[in-house]
Amino acid sequence: SSLAFFFLGACHRKALLEVDAMVRSNKVLVSVILAAAAYSTTRLLEAFVGAPAPQTRGAVALQARGGGEYDITDADIEKFYTEVTSGSGGDAPKGTVVSELIVKFFHGEFTKQGFKRYSGLWKGPPPGNIGKKDIAIAMASLKEQMKNPMFVTKGGVGYGVDETQKVTNDNKGWVWLAAEMSPGGLAVELFQSVPYGKRAILCAKQANVDEAFSKFNWDVAVANIDKTFGGPQIKQR
Repeated sequence: SSLAFFFLGACHRKALLEVDAMVRSNKVLVSVILAAAAYSTTRLLEAFVGAPAPQTRGAVALQARGGGEYDITDADIEKFYTEVTSGSGGDAPKGTVVSELIVKFFHGEFTKQGFKRYSGLWKGPPPGNIGKKDIAIAMASLKEQMKNPMFVTKGGVGYGVDETQKVTNDNKGWVWLAAEMSPGGLAVELFQSVPYGKRAILCAKQANVDEAFSKFNWDVAVANIDKTFGGPQIKQR
């Protein structure tokens, strides 16, 4: 009986070892199957989302110059000029944001070191306040600078382009007065290239500034303060 018991125990241990080997083998097999499935899923996802969509050369070119959405054509410039010169000229009216900006940035002295703003007593009327006499002085300075600007801000090319791509003069033959928001409030600058993304207030033919000054429509100019030229509409004030 002892021999039979020993024989049965040996058989039992052998059976257990075989079962254990089978389990281990199955675990390895399952691991291989799961790894293969994960790899296949990853490659499938890469096929759908991993590879970037190809771009055409035209799309790249449009992106480089601002996307094309805000392009300004020569016809757009002519339209702007026609609208802003649909008046009777003269000085900018007292009490408007345009006249105040012109006085602030053109009543003074233009030097090689920069613009030195007038700091004396305003002539008014009434004296001590910005009036028609001060506006007349600033308007004469603006006309002189538009004819032969000492300081010109770079622009042109398109909206949102890198600063290194902007130009001082786009050779289209126009000079612009445009505004933008600065830390100190609205500020105006002169451009000899399309002022993309700025508030274009006025423009004149570089070769005939006097013509524009004789026909400026100041109601249109004041309304232009709230419009972005060649860029998304952004409230400036």
